[in-house]
Amino acid sequence: MEKEEIDEVLSKISKPKVISYLRNLVKIPSYLGREAEKADYVAHELERLGLEVIEMPLSTIDPRGRRNVLGILRGNGTGKSLMICAHLDTHWPIEGQLFPHEATIKDDKIYGVGTGDSMTPIASFLGAIDAIRRAGVSLKGDLIFAATADELGHKMGARVMMESGLKADMCIEGDVGNALELCCCTVGKAELEIRTKGYTGFIIGALAERAGMKSVNAVVSMNKIINHLQRMVKEEPYFHQKHPMLPGEGAAFYIGPIIGGSVGYGLPTIEPGTSPGQHGLAIPPPTWCKLRVGVRYWPGQTSKEFVDMVKKWVDKAKVEDPSIEAEVEVYLDDYNTPWEASLDSEVIRVMRRAVKHVIGEEPKPCGIVATGEMQYYAKAGMRCVGYGTVPLRINVVDEHVTVDELITQCKVYTAAMLYACV
Repeated sequence: MEKEEIDEVLSKISKPKVISYLRNLVKIPSYLGREAEKADYVAHELERLGLEVIEMPLSTIDPRGRRNVLGILRGNGTGKSLMICAHLDTHWPIEGQLFPHEATIKDDKIYGVGTGDSMTPIASFLGAIDAIRRAGVSLKGDLIFAATADELGHKMGARVMMESGLKADMCIEGDVGNALELCCCTVGKAELEIRTKGYTGFIIGALAERAGMKSVNAVVSMNKIINHLQRMVKEEPYFHQKHPMLPGEGAAFYIGPIIGGSVGYGLPTIEPGTSPGQHGLAIPPPTWCKLRVGVRYWPGQTSKEFVDMVKKWVDKAKVEDPSIEAEVEVYLDDYNTPWEASLDSEVIRVMRRAVKHVIGEEPKPCGIVATGEMQYYAKAGMRCVGYGTVPLRINVVDEHVTVDELITQCKVYTAAMLYACV
């Protein structure tokens, strides 16, 4: 299409409608695992836009109705196909968050859970499709919109998509970002749980210790393991590699939630105090402790390397203290692998043209220390890129998007769809 023709389609973008899409999305909570109601909304809007709607359940036995929602705008079969995608699930609000689900507009900012993450791309994609439909543009290639579930978890939605056989020539994933950057590299993700076991000769730990009874505190054992894992990060080369598009050094290790205690009034979820249900005490020595840890690892690295390394350093802790009993279980691994785009691929060229058209400057490639869904779509044979105009504002009290960021994103997506499919 000529520049003037694209500008004509961009003029069809309805600012009030795009804002309305976003506010409606924000008002429907869709925390990880609870995406069904928002999927209903997206499916309804895709139907209103005249798209062919397909739903992909994540599981046939999950009663929660978790599913991907796809909308397909068919081309005439003479051009390249494009998939545009973003995820339905969001983080939980943080303590003190402003207007988490009120979708309040104040000073040209739209506040709410997901505005700093994937709700803005979903609203922008819907606004772009609406503009193309109202402009009466005939597409040569198919345009596929995918709203997926479980992106923040195990990425079951993306995996279902990959295994479905669905394929487009190009894929644009909407996410956080910088208006003048294209996400061309993401990292892999692996997580595991470490469990320690303790025991004592008497329920009162202090008495057992003074009486010379054999006693092992599971929480103390876990503390020793944590100290060894911190040494691991300092000493292992795995955590000190460089990549031209990623910040910092090597794989990023993180320590997640920890819980430990014993049965009865030593259970840590029982509150301390004298009110009904509040009889938690510190007297019983912890007989169990659980810790989750994870890594975001670089291209060229594997999750197996990480898991083997953690086991090695847990064994080091056991050697130093033979009383430690610990086991390691992996629950999230190789499907969340690193991904890198080919910088000369057609979808990168499309996005460069779209950004230049709307903003007037050439975007630069970048990477992010996060795992999206592009690695799944790349495995399915699609050429992928990530793009967003909203800086990282997830899990902050003032999570928001400015109206200008929202509309700019919608314009760039619209231009990209036209460059790709017309």
